[in-house]
Amino acid sequence: MLRTPLGRVRLMLWIQAIAYLAILFTHQPLQAAGLTQAVMAIGNIYRVSFLLLLVALIYGKTALHWPIRRPLFIMFASFIPFGLMIMDFVWVRKWTGDSAAEQRAAS
Repeated sequence: MLRTPLGRVRLMLWIQAIAYLAILFTHQPLQAAGLTQAVMAIGNIYRVSFLLLLVALIYGKTALHWPIRRPLFIMFASFIPFGLMIMDFVWVRKWTGDSAAEQRAAS
């Protein structure tokens, strides 16, 4: 997965998606329990993963020669719960022609 520029972008998509879901589903219960340090730690992980996603999208745009609308579309999808997972399953593979058959043939 990390051998290609697309694999690196997809890895960051998944890391950001998991970090977003973690902050989405744990923020309120932890805040209500008074665990503000845990909320801060999860928030910091989310912030760093979002910045890394932006770096990966810039890298992906230059390496994969994507038009600017694709990274912007992915960036906006990162604000929707499960948006990045849907982006990976539907759009990113379609944009690059990355299918399961092509992956099996490459290995």
